[in-house]
Amino acid sequence: MHLSELSGLSAVPAGAPAPEWMRGCFRRRSISFANGQTDTDTRVFWLQSRRLTIDLRLPTPAQQQADAGNPESLADYEGWYADAIWDGKQLSWDGGASYQLHNRWPEPALLQRTGNCMMEFAPSGIYVEDWRLQSDQPGPLIGLELVSEKDLHSGRQYQRRGALIIAGRYAGLVLDRPQPVSNSSLPLKHQLLDSTVNADQRTNLLAFETSVAEGSLSDGFRVCHSLHASRLQQPLLSLEGFAAAPRRGYLLQHTGSDGQPVERLYRIDCYEKEFPFSAATPSAIDSLEWFAREAPTLTRYTRMLYQD
Repeated sequence: MHLSELSGLSAVPAGAPAPEWMRGCFRRRSISFANGQTDTDTRVFWLQSRRLTIDLRLPTPAQQQADAGNPESLADYEGWYADAIWDGKQLSWDGGASYQLHNRWPEPALLQRTGNCMMEFAPSGIYVEDWRLQSDQPGPLIGLELVSEKDLHSGRQYQRRGALIIAGRYAGLVLDRPQPVSNSSLPLKHQLLDSTVNADQRTNLLAFETSVAEGSLSDGFRVCHSLHASRLQQPLLSLEGFAAAPRRGYLLQHTGSDGQPVERLYRIDCYEKEFPFSAATPSAIDSLEWFAREAPTLTRYTRMLYQD
């Protein structure tokens, strides 16, 4: 069954969810540091469902092309998913799976949104990030966490972590490495450059997927940003083969992985076919009146950032 054809699904409650204004696909416009420096070139995407977060951080397309086959450069890419924990004031993350083997962003996030702009402040004051909402029209919001995978030829079942988030016309996918990392206490760059690491181990270290795609729930999604340039313009994943699992709050999918038929088990974080994504946020009446009154100067050069 196609993912869009499912109905009557319930999520697995897991702590306080992220507020609705925080859900969707965001692209970072900038990060500014306490030393006065600002980065506007790194490609960074954040997809948020009810509680799942997917994060992808890449160099410019030209730099990614130049980095091909260079382990030292590839070791500085970032992609992960985790459970988002909202305490009413700040967001932190736990669990999940990451391309990097150490936590590069240990601070929680203080967040505030105005219009399509969401500002993220590090509590220490070391940086502030400016995020812009991409999924600005009502559409599906689906969050699924991959918890296991079964080889349908051998019948062997094994843990395989990952996540799928669909937010309007954007979608993100994370798939963990096929095999556990033998020494996960050492940073990724250290292991990729270690001469004692054999070819199979190095291949496994790099075999982590985080991709962001555009399209639709009905027609599918094509990859436009990924840890692996070879994934560009390919289908993100098949949306066929889904069915409700016997266990409440879970889905099964029969699909392929590396040319082999597999059965994947997902935990449902959320399944909403029409979520009210909006580029606008509420404001006080007197503030709206002020904006209308002063519009000739306030809106002289305004435009929507990161909207196609």
